[in-house]
Amino acid sequence: MEDKVTIERALEILHSHPLLSTKETIPIIDAHNRILAKNVHSLVDNPPFDNSSIDGWAVLTSDDPQKRVESITIFAGDSPPEPLQPGQAIRIMTGAPIPPNADALVMVEDGLHGEARNNFIRYRGENIEKGTIALESNSLLTPSSLALLTSIGHSTVSVFTQPSVSIIPTGDELVSPGEHLEPGQIYESNSISLAALVRRAGGIPNIVKSTKDDLNSLREIFDQCAESSDLILTSGGVSMGDHDFVRKLLVEEGEPLFWKVRMRPGGPPIFGLWKGTPILGLPGNPVSSYVVFLTLVVPWLSHPDLFYKKIRARLQSPLKGAKGKTTFRRIKIQSSDELLASSLTHQGSGNILSMVAHDALSVLPPNTNGEVGELIDALWLID
Repeated sequence: MEDKVTIERALEILHSHPLLSTKETIPIIDAHNRILAKNVHSLVDNPPFDNSSIDGWAVLTSDDPQKRVESITIFAGDSPPEPLQPGQAIRIMTGAPIPPNADALVMVEDGLHGEARNNFIRYRGENIEKGTIALESNSLLTPSSLALLTSIGHSTVSVFTQPSVSIIPTGDELVSPGEHLEPGQIYESNSISLAALVRRAGGIPNIVKSTKDDLNSLREIFDQCAESSDLILTSGGVSMGDHDFVRKLLVEEGEPLFWKVRMRPGGPPIFGLWKGTPILGLPGNPVSSYVVFLTLVVPWLSHPDLFYKKIRARLQSPLKGAKGKTTFRRIKIQSSDELLASSLTHQGSGNILSMVAHDALSVLPPNTNGEVGELIDALWLID
């Protein structure tokens, strides 16, 4: 088992056990936010024929504009007309095919004898030619990309199947919302946030509650989830305490691959296999759990564009870095002449309110503080 790995090394190990492996073909109407499983080629030229982008007239630039004579009118959906005769102007509507020898169009606003221009002609294949790769594998299928696939002849698309993810919150101090809190207890929230994150990532979450936080109970749950899930996510129990049973069980009876990542917050995640099924133990603090999901799980399970945009922002508040660790501080982004970043609350890893009050995370390199006025890398969250 590797210890205290970099984020980059953790991702290498995770990607060596791919979750996005099996494929399915689905209707394009159902493919929004899915991840493309193979390259898609255009089935046709787009546009499939030369056509007009305006309402006006198709003409020959060699003609005298004052001697043009209007003849027929063609509409979108009509068959291509015969070639123009000298002096002939064909009335044409947007999307209609132009005559094969027409080399210019006149806008209806300019009148029949107006200026002839060729920039209003949409030429066959100018957007994409038949056989060209339109989208590459692993692309996120957005509304615009789905429209592109439809426009080049595809009605279905091959995507990666949605992984089944078991989510196991651990800790005897945890109580479900709505129940009475006894002294020393807290409401359990990680499973709800993780389920929402998994769902956005394209996975199918299943929250599994343990009846008791001990080795035997966890072992039984791990066994059940390994048979029914593509991935097991746990929260809590991954550090060095006497009751950190997730780490203890995975190290002693599973196949641990790495423990601890050089990041803050979220340093103690553990990853390995349980009876062949990937299992990732997340920290119990809610901010740590959230940040580890964004930095490790998202690039492995999903597509980052669903969760954040990488930006550069100028600091309005100082941010403290960490020795030997990449630091993800919560920041608030404001748009001005440039993007500005401020810290509004304390940065405790148990302060989930800070994730609501802010909308981005700093990406401070190891051994680096963020000073007021500096440009820093950040992840602008999509929430």
